[in-house]
Amino acid sequence: MSNKRNKILIGLILFIGFVLYTQYEKSAEPTWKINEENFVVMNDWEELMDREKSKFSDLKFAEHFKLLRNSHVSIPLANDQRMFQVERTYDFGQQLYILYSVDLIERDKEESDVPRLTFNQVEITSKKGKKFTFPIDLYEGEGAIGGVVYKHKLYRSMMIHAQYDDIKTDEEWKEVFSSETLNFLNPTFTSNNGKIKIDHLTFKVKPHHVFELPPVLATETIDRSLQLYNNEKIQLDQLEVYQMGARVKMDSKHDKDLVSLFGTIEGGQNQYTLNSDITGGEDTGYFMETYFVLDELLNMKQADSLKMSLTHSIHRTNKSYSFSVPQQDIEKFTKDPKTDVTRNQVIANDKDYKVIFKGITNDTSSDQNGIEFSIESKTGKIEQEEYLYFQPSNNEYGIPNEERFMNNLVTIKNSSGKTLQNFDVMQTFNNEQPGFLLIFHEGLPKDDLTVTLSRLTQVYPLKEKVEVPLKLPTASKK
Repeated sequence: MSNKRNKILIGLILFIGFVLYTQYEKSAEPTWKINEENFVVMNDWEELMDREKSKFSDLKFAEHFKLLRNSHVSIPLANDQRMFQVERTYDFGQQLYILYSVDLIERDKEESDVPRLTFNQVEITSKKGKKFTFPIDLYEGEGAIGGVVYKHKLYRSMMIHAQYDDIKTDEEWKEVFSSETLNFLNPTFTSNNGKIKIDHLTFKVKPHHVFELPPVLATETIDRSLQLYNNEKIQLDQLEVYQMGARVKMDSKHDKDLVSLFGTIEGGQNQYTLNSDITGGEDTGYFMETYFVLDELLNMKQADSLKMSLTHSIHRTNKSYSFSVPQQDIEKFTKDPKTDVTRNQVIANDKDYKVIFKGITNDTSSDQNGIEFSIESKTGKIEQEEYLYFQPSNNEYGIPNEERFMNNLVTIKNSSGKTLQNFDVMQTFNNEQPGFLLIFHEGLPKDDLTVTLSRLTQVYPLKEKVEVPLKLPTASKK
């Protein structure tokens, strides 16, 4: 009986040993040495990821807010003794980052011996079941010169963008971005040894609600108040980080004519002008948009902060001015477009603005012809080109909660009173004097024109300068 028990014990020990050995064989590194003259070798995973973040700036954001995901996509490459493994993914708005590896084998002498993944089309299925197929762009990163080797695997990466050129309507945009899968068609692995094709490669992604307020990923409390020139008080509650952006949440409803808050952002030795748009409405809440703050914070140490100093507010007014452009001036310029028709007519010179109709000109810096005017603000002590810009009034689509953006409008009417829509407004800096040029897409209209500047913005100092420290929020626990 004891002999039988001994045999069972010996057999069990041998079986456990065999299992441990086979598992070791699966996980052990190959013993052959990689030729470092032909491959770029990483010492550890952190070094590899630092390289990735230098190629794709979005990855700093994705890593900090824990959006960079491990992947379980693994495909054996037939007849090539290798495994293809997707190591990390990150997606935003149907844009997908992939970091993948392919096993090295001892006979590989250069990177082109190792299969490289390519594809050129993606199939997107909306929640309603409608299928869309788009061509794609593959971007291998800033300064990308090839893959890197870590633990006998060659790592490559790419950012994949679908080309949505054929989408025409808001409804189609919503359908495309409601998709939760990206199916890449006809993936091919190419190397010096030929091509290996697989049927498809599918990834799960998060739906992107392109017409909705982006969801908050993390917050940092601010709790500062400021007072406008008209004694209105504004409370700044918190810094909110959303997918690839940051905003400051404000406390309550604000007048639709408050366009932005003005000041500076300081970090280390750098200082930037800040003109922060006020966005949102009663249904979503109100925000100060601080678009570039997130990038600055991501490039700082976690313990450091930026200093936001707010000094002025910018408001939309009912101020408007008009001037006439005679048909004879337009015809004169059309006959000899190399010679300006100069007017320098003072349209207004009041306590707020000085407006001059300068004439019809050929702007040599942009090689554009058009009607030129200048406007000088007499309020505030900040450079007017930081906030005083113009746009055609036909941009006014009546977007809910966005009336405040319809400021510094230009309306042009012909002699019959028809409002023209085929023009743009360009800023000019002739002799370091800022001005504006009205450029017509189909050439200057040969007619008497009336130009009206309306809903002009004015700058007012805050009652007191307000300084706000801004720190990068930590990722929310899921």
